Amino acid sequence: MKKVLIIAGDTSGDLHSSNLMRELWKIDDKIEFIGIGGDKMESLGFSSIVPISDVSVVGFWEVAKKANFFQFLLQKIGNLIKKKDIDLFIPVDFPGFNQRVAKFAKKFNLPVAWYIAPQLWAWGENRAKNFAKLIDLLLVVFPFELDYFKKFGIKTEWVGHPLLDLEIFHQRIRNYDRRDKRIIFLPGSRKQEIDSHIKLVNSTIELLNRSLNDFQFEIVLPQHLRYEFEKKFSSNSNTSISKKSSHILMGNSVAGLIKTGTSNLEAALLGMPFAMFYKTSLSTYFIGKKVINLPYLSLVNILSQKQVIPELIQKDANPEKLAKSIIQIVNNRELYDEMQGNFQILRQQLGETGAAKNAANIIYSTFLK
Repeated sequence: MKKVLIIAGDTSGDLHSSNLMRELWKIDDKIEFIGIGGDKMESLGFSSIVPISDVSVVGFWEVAKKANFFQFLLQKIGNLIKKKDIDLFIPVDFPGFNQRVAKFAKKFNLPVAWYIAPQLWAWGENRAKNFAKLIDLLLVVFPFELDYFKKFGIKTEWVGHPLLDLEIFHQRIRNYDRRDKRIIFLPGSRKQEIDSHIKLVNSTIELLNRSLNDFQFEIVLPQHLRYEFEKKFSSNSNTSISKKSSHILMGNSVAGLIKTGTSNLEAALLGMPFAMFYKTSLSTYFIGKKVINLPYLSLVNILSQKQVIPELIQKDANPEKLAKSIIQIVNNRELYDEMQGNFQILRQQLGETGAAKNAANIIYSTFLK
């Protein structure tokens, strides 16, 4: 029986890991998975070493505060690798921690097949050169990543984007008139993201209520954090914590305010115009500003190579600017239609379905056969 160490560090990684596990089991149902994952992986019978919420941390300062915990966790995973009964390590995105595990894996000659590449094209070539030493195979989800990583001598395969494996992303995009009069808010999938955005979201809703009082406002929280945070957000006759999935809401709502991340791409694929926002600690912001080498932060703008959606970051992430951006999207039909047109072009760039199946076939034939 083959044993695979798999580590996902956030909700999107959990989703894509669960689909990859399913596809690998279709090939060989005796594969055993151990590691770190969330609700989707655990629903398959996976037992996570620690709750995914404990590792789902972003920001340089925020990670530094949990240094002792991550060191303990690395030692725990290292002991599993030292036993030499693991056949393969599959890191799924989550680069900060997974690169440290991959470095340890290479010391013990454990092969590493990385699924969903870290966005090193935003961080500079030196990081990519170091990354090349840690992996045996890289499975990328964006077409341009294939040539980018190959130039560093990394064995790279483009498998397609795993979001397109989900049926909901193939529904016909609804225009403005076929959408519910609803604005949705996605403040984040991690505790410290949500904490830093609570006041901002509440104040923005208060302003929007004055101009868009015939709209419903729904706040989307990760299921595992809903109980902890739901009472901290505004609650009135037209504002609520949603019990619907973010994907259903994106497919049916007029517009949204979404923190940076994979959810930006999800909203674009579901045709919902939105504005991106993000606010973090000053130390994380200034360090990130020095090392990121791209003009945009949102995946939608990065992949489109132009500003398709507004980005409101740090001091620009204030209630007045967020409310203004939504009012403009809602009231300017030409802008609305232009955004949706750009989303359609972006969708065509991502290829076809089958990312998880493609990845599973390549991984199995290369390492587990």
